[in-house]
Amino acid sequence: MTKIAVIDGIPDLECEVFSGASIDIERSMIPEGFELPDRHGTEIFSLIFGTKDTVLLDYDVQGLCLPIFFSNREGQSARAASQVDIARALTIAAERSADIVNVSAGQKSSTNEGGRHLEDALILCQKRRILVVAAAGNDGCACLHVPAAVPTVLAVGAMNDVGLPLDTSNWGDSYSDNGILAPGADLEVIGPKNQKSNRSGTSYAAAVVSKVAGHLLGTAKSAGYDLDPLNIRSILLETADPCHADTDLNCQRVLAGRLNVEAALARLHELGSTRASISDDEVCHVQSAKDREKLAMQETAGSATLTSPFDGRDATTSVQLSAGADKSTVSAEQPSSYPGNAPIAGAPPLRTEVASQNYVNQSACSCGADEETVTKSTVEQSKCSCGCSGKQPPQIVYVLGALWFDFGTEARYDAIVQAMGDSVAANTPSELFDFLSNNLEYASGITFILMQDQIPLYAIQPSGPFALDAYRGILDGLKSSLKTPGDMQRVAIPGLTAGTTRLMNGMVLPILYPDLRGMSQWLAPELVKAAKLAANVEEIDEDPIFNFLMRVYDELRNMGMSPEDRAINFAATNAYQAATAFGDALARNMELLGIDVKKSPICRPDSDCWDVQLQMFDPENERRAGRVYRYTVDVSETLPVTVGPMRAWSAPLRGIL
Repeated sequence: MTKIAVIDGIPDLECEVFSGASIDIERSMIPEGFELPDRHGTEIFSLIFGTKDTVLLDYDVQGLCLPIFFSNREGQSARAASQVDIARALTIAAERSADIVNVSAGQKSSTNEGGRHLEDALILCQKRRILVVAAAGNDGCACLHVPAAVPTVLAVGAMNDVGLPLDTSNWGDSYSDNGILAPGADLEVIGPKNQKSNRSGTSYAAAVVSKVAGHLLGTAKSAGYDLDPLNIRSILLETADPCHADTDLNCQRVLAGRLNVEAALARLHELGSTRASISDDEVCHVQSAKDREKLAMQETAGSATLTSPFDGRDATTSVQLSAGADKSTVSAEQPSSYPGNAPIAGAPPLRTEVASQNYVNQSACSCGADEETVTKSTVEQSKCSCGCSGKQPPQIVYVLGALWFDFGTEARYDAIVQAMGDSVAANTPSELFDFLSNNLEYASGITFILMQDQIPLYAIQPSGPFALDAYRGILDGLKSSLKTPGDMQRVAIPGLTAGTTRLMNGMVLPILYPDLRGMSQWLAPELVKAAKLAANVEEIDEDPIFNFLMRVYDELRNMGMSPEDRAINFAATNAYQAATAFGDALARNMELLGIDVKKSPICRPDSDCWDVQLQMFDPENERRAGRVYRYTVDVSETLPVTVGPMRAWSAPLRGIL
């Protein structure tokens, strides 16, 4: 089966065009009250999964909607999306075993790099051999959009029926290597309530390419070819019709070439036959082995802001449309304390004043979670149709970061002020935390946030019989973070994500229901000292261990959703073994070269185990073989556990011998 995930709005699955199509919706991503179908999302889905054209559906295709744009009955948007929202959706797509991900959103950027979380999510997709297709944007200029401009993504521009680029289709240096033109002019699409229309733009061209890629991948699987989605990407780029200088006025606008479906299909069979035909079962085995072997270190990347390549939005409220163009530009105000959450304009028409309407959405459609594990304020399971029938397991998270808080709504803020009897005290963190610690019944009226580099990732909502203990631990962490050096404090929060909630600024975050067993907080310098004492290596320098922790916190920070991310995060909380490794390495005059996570070849039945590897080298003797220290982490459940002792052995490291 080929699975195509679409990051967009919610499709209207009642449309006749989806009759017989298999499409799931990740309901846990939808804020309560914003479940209505989205026009743009429905149109994109109709191009990819519409049953009037069975060429793709003949290959056992499953669709997955990862919604990041929403509207309610009043036409209001839940909020503008951010790079973090796309990153989270990409990570979920990887965890749901998607083959292809269609992204018709992005943000204008001066470089081909996204923000760190978006880059991490794209690296994860590359490791899993997932093809990400993204719209190049509709500004009609030599300008880039991320994620389309990121080198590992397949960017798509729009052309008309004679192969000329649309005036609104973007181009740029990066697109010359990773982009192709595809039909994107006056395409017939189906919107909510079976409304037919013709649309133009790179969003729709990207959907065409996603459908073609799905067709090629389905053909490869049916024929038993040893080809994966990234091989399909290479085929599409390789067989694209190149620009002809004598007929094309500007070859840059043609990107790397024009989509040629016949040539791509012929190349698929040519390449597939030379790589030996194998059975379907063997294809799955070979691909999964490749995935394990291709796990690599994540790379640091600069931050960038995000703009919108969404097409054909209605010109209502604050949306500005150019005549004959399919672009829209919307701004949504974000507090200066949340850098990296620049809004993505697009999806349904956005009203900037919506952000001031403060209410909390606590949808807990966890698709399999026990009803007793969520609070009474969650939506009923009956509201979770189409995708909440056990097909989507709760997402396990083990994330590192720092704690902060938000009042959520004006009403909840007023309740705290009245209880404290002083608005000044309610706005003074130290006094607020003391009050909540002595009156835990009010703690549920606060939205606690886990942040990384001032970017909110999750809203933490304790529930169940140990909720008060979890609230107490969170408040203790917040109070200690106000002391010197509070900026060195970190917390580890394991749990399950289900539903969303809204902050006072209009931002919507996924809710993380924490597992009290694995919640921990620490100051990095104190953790280093404790680890040295426990490992009986008190004589070694603290700096290497401290630097190791900083690399995990900063260089390797992540959302804690994928198994390898949860394993590397657990390595930072289990500093005892790191201290043991550094004690041995420093005795050999070695320093840390890198941190890697690989699928463990040794694991208990029905477990998911990963080896965290610390690669050491001798800086003064480059001919001396490096050394790798490894221990195994089992991330099958919410709380990771170490299932194997630290093992050390000599091994040459590339670039050192």
